[in-house]
Amino acid sequence: MIASLRAALTVLIIVCALPAMAATFEVRRAIATNLWVEWPDVSRWNDADVIANFPEWRRHLGPEDFADLKAAGYDTIRMPLEPAFFLHDDDPGRLSDVLAGMDRAIATIRGAGLKVIVDLHTIPRGTGDDYVGTTQLQTDPEAFDRYVDLVARISGDLSRWPASMVALEVINEPTLNCHDTGEQARWQTKLERLHGAARATNGDITLVLTGACWGSADGLAAVDPGPIDDANTLWSFHGYEPFYVTHQGATWGGDIVAHLRGIPWPPDAGGAAALDAAAADSAARIRAALSGHAERRTLTYLDDSVREMRAMEDSADALAPMFATAAEWADTHGIARDRIFMGEFGMIGREWGTDLDVPAQYRLNYMRAMIGLAEAHGFSWSVWSVGGAFGLMQGYAGERLDLPLYDQLIWNLTD
Repeated sequence: MIASLRAALTVLIIVCALPAMAATFEVRRAIATNLWVEWPDVSRWNDADVIANFPEWRRHLGPEDFADLKAAGYDTIRMPLEPAFFLHDDDPGRLSDVLAGMDRAIATIRGAGLKVIVDLHTIPRGTGDDYVGTTQLQTDPEAFDRYVDLVARISGDLSRWPASMVALEVINEPTLNCHDTGEQARWQTKLERLHGAARATNGDITLVLTGACWGSADGLAAVDPGPIDDANTLWSFHGYEPFYVTHQGATWGGDIVAHLRGIPWPPDAGGAAALDAAAADSAARIRAALSGHAERRTLTYLDDSVREMRAMEDSADALAPMFATAAEWADTHGIARDRIFMGEFGMIGREWGTDLDVPAQYRLNYMRAMIGLAEAHGFSWSVWSVGGAFGLMQGYAGERLDLPLYDQLIWNLTD
């Protein structure tokens, strides 16, 4: 069945011209749900109770939460789904059950009057056949073929929803190097295949497309939109600069950020001594945790980062380049600014199993600055995320935060 579907898609992609259509899906201000809450071990991915609760955040987010987000001023939910869960095996019954879970989740969000971007949220983890991650999709042709088939299947399934209300993001943060000519050419080909597969099974749905280099603005700027820029596409980039600020304390971000604490934003937030205190605390943590080359490398990164922050006359200088890059690309290719989507940004607040507790004001300062720049350029945006390490509403176990931030991001913005 998979082989016949792939053959049919190939014919459709070759013989069908890109559809001429008016844009049907509009997003302005979005927030992402969690990718997972209590992600089960891969050995349980065929368990009936796991499948019945996919996506897992439905255990902790309900209609009242989405109503609160709607009331706060968000119009869209970016809904991440783990593609590896869909690709776990070829059991058609299991896949139908998982797709039914996706539809139930969409129905819950739509019930609150919010639009939905179904985000196939690939992540660079897992090397086995049962756990297809981003790296495999970039390097393993067979794994990518399976993924293309999945994109086609999901795009077709979403045709049951109004195209003005539900969009599809075909992949998350491709890791190929957009500055390397060969790797960028590979990504261009893959992106065209994903677009063609999704469009072949659903001619109306809006597709969210992105570049390589982890979906950055540089990655977007390296894409040639010509072969795939039908009117029903949104072009996405993600922004997390400066990384040492937004990912301070993230244990999964590597040694360079795992031991950082208290880095303020902007650099003068918290008073003149705040940055010095954060640098000293972070250096002490690095020395206690690391040794040898790892210690020296991480201390050098910290010193360079602090030096960069002290030299900032205007903190917006660190954020502005990504927006200028995306805007220049859009203008060069005649793409309207409202079709540029800053699909992910945010600042960490806490980390599982650590003492990380980033001051709420630092996080608000950063996210408001990013939103201001996005809207000044005419871009839409989606903040990461409702819960987890970057959570604005909930903690790791779905508990409401004592100081939720989601409603403080856009209260002072005018329509």
